[in-house]
Amino acid sequence: MPMNYFYDMLVVFLYFAIVFIAGIVVSRRFKGETASDFLTGGKNLNWFQTGLTLIAMSIDTGIMGVAGVGFVWGMSIHPNAANLWITAPLAAMFLIPIYWRSKIVTTPELLEKRFNVASRAFFSVIMTVYMVIVMGTSIYLGSLIMTEIFNWPLWLGAAVIMLIVGVYVIMGGMKTILRINIYQSIFITLTLVAVAVVMIYRIGGLGAFASIKEVNQAGQVLPSTLLEIDWKLNSKSWYPLPEGLLWAGMAGAAWIACNFGMAQRLLAAKNEKHAQKAILFTGAGHVFTFLLAYAIGVCIHVLVPELDNPDASYMRAVLEYFPSGVRGILIAGLLASLLSTIDGLLSASSTLITSDVYLRFIRPGSSDKNTKKFARIIQAVIIIAATLIIPVAAKSTIIMGFIQSLVADLFGVIIALFLVGIFSTRATPKAAFYSMLFGTLLAVILDVSTDMNFAWVGVFSFTFSVLATIFLSYFEKPMPREQLRNLTIFTLDGTKGPWVGLKAWPALWKWIIGIFVGWHLLVVAWEIIIRQL
Repeated sequence: MPMNYFYDMLVVFLYFAIVFIAGIVVSRRFKGETASDFLTGGKNLNWFQTGLTLIAMSIDTGIMGVAGVGFVWGMSIHPNAANLWITAPLAAMFLIPIYWRSKIVTTPELLEKRFNVASRAFFSVIMTVYMVIVMGTSIYLGSLIMTEIFNWPLWLGAAVIMLIVGVYVIMGGMKTILRINIYQSIFITLTLVAVAVVMIYRIGGLGAFASIKEVNQAGQVLPSTLLEIDWKLNSKSWYPLPEGLLWAGMAGAAWIACNFGMAQRLLAAKNEKHAQKAILFTGAGHVFTFLLAYAIGVCIHVLVPELDNPDASYMRAVLEYFPSGVRGILIAGLLASLLSTIDGLLSASSTLITSDVYLRFIRPGSSDKNTKKFARIIQAVIIIAATLIIPVAAKSTIIMGFIQSLVADLFGVIIALFLVGIFSTRATPKAAFYSMLFGTLLAVILDVSTDMNFAWVGVFSFTFSVLATIFLSYFEKPMPREQLRNLTIFTLDGTKGPWVGLKAWPALWKWIIGIFVGWHLLVVAWEIIIRQL
């Protein structure tokens, strides 16, 4: 290991030690919790705490890839901003009220209540597989960082990450994860701010940043937030308009609200109103952190235009523009984002198996002790399964492309089923299941047999699933309205009209309109500024 990285490694070791010890201490505090709290984290976080845990899970080592996008495409924030003015308002107004009043524990459970057990099982399987693959890849990326910087063997970095996360997740469950993630989120954000501020200073300040004239592949200056208009099915553009923005809203809704890893944290809030506030806060936090990462990539494009690998932009900024010791803090922040994603994926996937398989089919009346024991065994098994991904990722970059394709293959179908389920009382169980099955099959076929842009794959699978469910439902007897109680926006107790989110938070509509208008005014003002400089 080069001597100039010695102090950085000490800082990283200190960070790992703090997280490890904190995990054990917090785990012991919640030693006597119920099986339900072990799996779900209870319902005692306020909106700010809940939002921080959501942000912690949504930022992982993939932030390096976001900086790489900034290097190539500039400030292309609109796909991510969809989480602020499309996804978060949609979830706050419609999905969260359904989750809360239907009293679900997992999002697949909602599909069983609304449709049938087959839909629940299918969704549980594909989401568990997805989360295990992402977890394995995240472990690999974290160990790769330590290999490249500290010259550690790949297996050592992976072992350290798995040991730290495994101990506090298996010992303490979701409550421990949530408490640690609150502080991880603050740490992650502060390190991102530090890197972005220093890099903007390096190129001459915010004025110099706004006046950058280098252009991306679409011929737009890098500081511009505008996206390329491209209707081609095989477009190579980064989220081209309009299909890219449409898909960003769909994928964002599926990820932030239907994906159980995120929904699990929403369900840990004190009440429905706190969850609604948390999701809006998360949308804003998501945009803020991605803006910082894009800006870092743009700055590296200006400072190191000859950089061969855009994905190395973030690490180039950290390693070359910060002194020894400080680099260690920033690397620790990157690893914090990794740990907070892995622990969330581990907890969510084990909870899905425990709640949707063990408690549903194997031992419905299991005691707290046996349920917690089973969940811990499953967590250990998942850690082992995730490690099997590491050798594949180490030999090839195919798995990273596979994950992005997997999102397009699955998330369009997922959000389609959730939206049809809560917005229609006519959608029927068999229609929903077969639409999910064949919608996923359609997406996979389009993905592997064509060069279609992933955004179009997602849009087509979403559209097919919605239309197929509606069409096939007319060949099946509708579900009795009493069975749909608290499962659709038209059958919620004590709520009139479709705007069900206003019952818990009457001022929600003002925030939604304010966020929509405020964001677009900021975008217009920024575009005017960069064109005048």
